Amino acid sequence: MSQHAVNSDALSDLESDVVDSVSVEEPWELLEEFADLNRVSGSAEEKQAADYITQRLDALGVSYDRHEPELYISQPHSAEITVLNKSFEPGPLKTVSFSASTTVSGPVEYVGSAGGDLLDDNDDPHEPYHDVGDLTGKIALTAAGSLSIRATSVLADKGAIGVIAIHKHDREPHNGIATSIWGGAPRYDERDKIPDVPIINVNKPDGKRLREWAESTEGLDLEMSTDLTTDWMECPVVVAEVEADAETDDFVLLHGHYDSWYVGITDNATGDAGLLETARVFESVADRLDRNLRIAWWPGHSTGRYAGSTWYADEFALDIEENCVAQVNMDSPGAKDATEYTDMSCWCPEAHDLVGSAIDDVTGAPYGENFPFRAGDYSFDNIGVTGLFMLSSNIPTEERERRGYHGVGGCGGNSDAWHVSTDTLDKAGKEELVQDIRVYAVSLLRVLNADVLPFDHARNVRAIADAVGDYDEEAGESFDLSPTLEELETLEAELSSFQRAAHDGALEPSEANEIITRLSRILTRLNLVQDGQFDQDPAVGRDPVPRLAPAKKFPILDGDEERFMRVQLTREQNTVIKELRRARSLLPENVSA
Repeated sequence: MSQHAVNSDALSDLESDVVDSVSVEEPWELLEEFADLNRVSGSAEEKQAADYITQRLDALGVSYDRHEPELYISQPHSAEITVLNKSFEPGPLKTVSFSASTTVSGPVEYVGSAGGDLLDDNDDPHEPYHDVGDLTGKIALTAAGSLSIRATSVLADKGAIGVIAIHKHDREPHNGIATSIWGGAPRYDERDKIPDVPIINVNKPDGKRLREWAESTEGLDLEMSTDLTTDWMECPVVVAEVEADAETDDFVLLHGHYDSWYVGITDNATGDAGLLETARVFESVADRLDRNLRIAWWPGHSTGRYAGSTWYADEFALDIEENCVAQVNMDSPGAKDATEYTDMSCWCPEAHDLVGSAIDDVTGAPYGENFPFRAGDYSFDNIGVTGLFMLSSNIPTEERERRGYHGVGGCGGNSDAWHVSTDTLDKAGKEELVQDIRVYAVSLLRVLNADVLPFDHARNVRAIADAVGDYDEEAGESFDLSPTLEELETLEAELSSFQRAAHDGALEPSEANEIITRLSRILTRLNLVQDGQFDQDPAVGRDPVPRLAPAKKFPILDGDEERFMRVQLTREQNTVIKELRRARSLLPENVSA
């Protein structure tokens, strides 16, 4: 590993003390404990992990609450494929959470790729499999990679009775989940969105053989069977509180999931270790903090589509809406050889300078800005909370390519670890984990102790304007988004004036911070979500400003479809402009011009 040096001159005394206090001892003890626990949600070993966390919090003198909600989760058990007209002995097979648990048989049709998945940029305005015809009574075979969340429903709508996904891995397919319902449990009026077809993942060599047979003159017939338990299960949620010396209800929410596929060391035992070490270090400096730090360990991430954090977002929604100034997701830190922050971590635009300066000051490592994925435990987007991190450092791209890794959504980019049984203790690095925890710690401190919250909403508006400008260009003569762009230009200028006044002391910090937090509730929602403030957008790939993103479809629309889209976008543009004017109304008149 190429170690980066801490720039001590750039750190405050408190930041230096915290950085120096971060140790590998407590985190590594947790990793060694979790290395023997298969922490699938709803299992006894997940409860053992929660017990360990609470025992350590007790020993460290950190106060906490342990909740025991029943979450709607889906535990995959086994999958089988029997080829009816060929001899076939497959390698490892896996079904996925929220697959139907059943047996079906029929002819197989290869349907191509699923298109972009959660972490891919996908500029194709078409739906997945838009060129695939009727699949009634057939089993769909797809080169899905990390199976697109929309793929299953699209194929089922076309009549497919089962789906077999070919993964990029040569050996063990990655575990996964089939539902786009955020939180696992649907609203009553969305219960039909749970898949009703069986799904099996096969590795790349087996998929290649099945595809060759399916596309041959003789064709391919097979039987596929899946076995799962999908039910309400009690899963512990642990939430610790480091209380500031100051009288305040404001808090930063630091969180990550502690359930896993198998022992899941870098996804996400390293994150659990980082949360525990952060709790230990910050409890020791609690009397030097100006805001509270809340630290949460979630279940139900892997088998419930972020069910634990979704439950918390529902149950504590009003507290979060009123008092949470930022949320920070710690997922997959400390992967061995992860030395950069270039392509797997993400944050909201207004937090870019904050996070970038923390990375610079603690590591000097390269970093890059990525639009926040609709993935991980980012369950607080709809509420409108600024997000600082999802995922952590990554193995450099050229090193991943040298090793032959394919793209995955965690473990520092190590595709030999992500969502497979080989995510074991050797995949974590002690120096890498300490470095990541320090980056998180400095980022947290710069929010917790900021006189004026360090969120640049003028930059946020500029990012929104860049996206809307792209949509306006793609829409061409079909639709005019210039009214939105004009509102954004005015708001950016007024925000710049407000921010200068806030940081120059022309406003009381308490007044400025209340405005900054209220702006987050508006602008974060405009940039990241479409549904209501206390709803959850589905777990599908998203574009910036999703209300206006359908403008990208105009190049493939004509006739009535084009006119219907104009109706939709007229209404959405009215909503966006109204929200932008509401943001402007928050700014004091004497400093917003």
